[in-house]
Amino acid sequence: MLKSTSKCDVSDSEIARILATLRAGTDPGKLTREIATRYADNPGTACRLLDVALACLWLAEGAPIGDVLTMLESRHRFELSSAASRTYAVEILWAAERHVQAIEDHPNTAPKEHEYAAA
Repeated sequence: MLKSTSKCDVSDSEIARILATLRAGTDPGKLTREIATRYADNPGTACRLLDVALACLWLAEGAPIGDVLTMLESRHRFELSSAASRTYAVEILWAAERHVQAIEDHPNTAPKEHEYAAA
């Protein structure tokens, strides 16, 4: 069972790796199991990492915050009570917003090669 935490600390590099894996088309369930093997001592961490990554993905694609909140709540509706599910979803959403904001504050400054540049 997932436990709600008062603070959802997730590594930016871990979230970035998970986002890249999700964008590559990996199944979220399979990815959760893979992450869970790395965090065997804390099983809720895998779900939290994946939830933050999914929320970041949705927010980056322009999904409304309300939709992301609903998605997060519905993912754990059978594991948590309604109130705990809402609390968990809000905590994950805050972590995702912080991650997205950090990306926006520090964009990749590498110059992009022109589309028609000679090789």
